[in-house]
Amino acid sequence: MLKVKLYFIVLILFISGCAVKYVADYDEKVFQEIILTTKKVDIFFATILETPVNKRGYDEFKDKYLSIEADLNSLLTRNQIRDLNEESIKQVKIVIELWLGDKAKHMKKNTFKNFIAKKHREQYRRILVAMAKAELAKKMK
Repeated sequence: MLKVKLYFIVLILFISGCAVKYVADYDEKVFQEIILTTKKVDIFFATILETPVNKRGYDEFKDKYLSIEADLNSLLTRNQIRDLNEESIKQVKIVIELWLGDKAKHMKKNTFKNFIAKKHREQYRRILVAMAKAELAKKMK
């Protein structure tokens, strides 16, 4: 008799659509912020590549570094206030760490080589596209 009751309870829960949630819901604002940040990072590196090497001092790009850093921190905050969002938080923290590292190296060397700019432009694009795809995947769950 106990087995039958347990069976019906499990069946009722299954039929009622009871589901365990492991991932945050899709957030259109987060998705749009990722896209906007991707564009700003791309423009940043395109600008570096269009600037003559002898004019690529850190001070020329300082404001852009700070603007993108603020965008990344905003994206981190948006992700931190959402429940069940640990993976997205980790991804943003990785991008922030890379960004701050690039900023520090640029500040120290006071220049930016073409090869590094091209490589980092593509690296950020790959990471940010993966973040956007991960956010879209939340929409389909």
